[in-house]
Amino acid sequence: MLSMGFQKELEEIFKQTKDRKSTWLFSATFQDRIKSMVEQHMSAKAHMIKVDKKHVVNQNIDHQFAICSREDKTDFIYKYLIAHGEERGLIFCRTRAGAVSLGADLTKLGLAVGVLQGDLSQKDRDKVMRSFKNERTQFLLATDVAARGIDVEGLSFVIQHQLPDAMQYYTHRSGRTARAGKKGVSITLIEPKERRKITQLEKELGLNFSMVE
Repeated sequence: MLSMGFQKELEEIFKQTKDRKSTWLFSATFQDRIKSMVEQHMSAKAHMIKVDKKHVVNQNIDHQFAICSREDKTDFIYKYLIAHGEERGLIFCRTRAGAVSLGADLTKLGLAVGVLQGDLSQKDRDKVMRSFKNERTQFLLATDVAARGIDVEGLSFVIQHQLPDAMQYYTHRSGRTARAGKKGVSITLIEPKERRKITQLEKELGLNFSMVE
């Protein structure tokens, strides 16, 4: 909510509920702005509960990566989507412009894709999500911020066009597949110079990645 510009609204909620006996804050990450808000609005005696990041990774997800140049990523994604027939999935892009550009390229190639990015009005966002949930759109492209709050069952895979800016967001992205006890695939496209980042993810999150061609 802070990333989407709702800090003012959150502050107002705190102001209006200051006489309540208990306050609970939930956050997937604990950045400086979150820490400042906790210190300002919560008692010094407040308890903090953290979940060990090595125990929040869904064990039903097959983590994969492919090495390809930036210019070859669209072709790789197209071939992957075609090869997986009727399966549905979510494709993450790092930037709004990247999501729009990739969406346009895949549409020209005849694929049914929707694009979710921060510049959309709420009406247009709802339209994109309605089409995806009703399966009129087979694939959804999204940025990290725009994808928050998405809850769609039955996604077979997640493709990461680029690694996220912050490593902890990898778990958020990959966790959109393999829900309700099902299995799923998270495949990340990296350039040759980024190979060490996969090793870093394996170490930090306790994952094992396999390389695909």
